[in-house]
Amino acid sequence: MAKKRVDAQVEEKAKSPPRSNKPRPKNSSGKGRGRALIALVLFVFVILAAGVIWRRTHGITLANEISQLERQITHLESERTSLAGQIRDESSRYRLLRVVEQQGMQLPKDRQVRILSR
Repeated sequence: MAKKRVDAQVEEKAKSPPRSNKPRPKNSSGKGRGRALIALVLFVFVILAAGVIWRRTHGITLANEISQLERQITHLESERTSLAGQIRDESSRYRLLRVVEQQGMQLPKDRQVRILSR
């Protein structure tokens, strides 16, 4: 009986495919998962870096526009000051008196004059 048992075991081994002595990897999909994680991290890093670069570039562009507008404001304020001076000069009594005399007009009497505040 022992001989039959041994013969049965020998036949089973002969029917099964031969084993290789190479060690099998424990989890072949683990390597791919690690690569995918690294690729995902790199992708996120590249996207964030691109966003930072875009934000800085946009900020520099806006800063240039703001400085140009500030220069324009300074120029316009100086022009307004000079125009206000011209208006003040042209509307002075001395200047108006010369224009009135050139036109042949007469000075009004005191009761005809109304002084308006500015």
